[in-house]
Amino acid sequence: MKCSHHVKLLLFALVFLLAWGVTRPVASEPRGRAPEERRTAEEEKDPGSPVRITSDTMKSDHKEMWAEFIGNVRATQEDVVVTADRIKVFYGSDEDASEGTAAIEKIISQGNVKIVFDNKTKTAVAEKAVYTADERVLVLSGGNPTLWTDKDMIRGKRITLFQTENRTLVEGGDTQQVEATFHTNGQGGLIR
Repeated sequence: MKCSHHVKLLLFALVFLLAWGVTRPVASEPRGRAPEERRTAEEEKDPGSPVRITSDTMKSDHKEMWAEFIGNVRATQEDVVVTADRIKVFYGSDEDASEGTAAIEKIISQGNVKIVFDNKTKTAVAEKAVYTADERVLVLSGGNPTLWTDKDMIRGKRITLFQTENRTLVEGGDTQQVEATFHTNGQGGLIR
């Protein structure tokens, strides 16, 4: 019975990992809804939508409160797909949980990490992705962390996505500058 509870927590953790990418603005609001009552895309996402995870191996340690998927890991939910060599989920004790959400502390994806979301219009790649649930922050590092939105691209030594604040920080390194390519579609530009 207790093992079943931990499996549910693990699946919920992966929902959080996949959910970081669905903070796109809502395209239209129903008539009569006041601006303060607007729901974010995350709120409108069905929390019960299934998460499917495949890997070569899964191991867990309930005493240390983590579970790890290893080898050819693929996690999917709706239009979000995360692939990596391994994904490790850290969770808190049952006493810390509030409706199951507060139990997840951190999710670490390592090795050939690729996240595709927003109906395949956005892609992130890195060697490592760390998602901190309480802060709702995703940090991409290792290799050449890169984000693409349609044809636009940004790359740096480290990319931090602040989900709550809907902002991104891209940092360069000692020998690596931030690199960005934006398409203007014939409007605007540096000098016109």
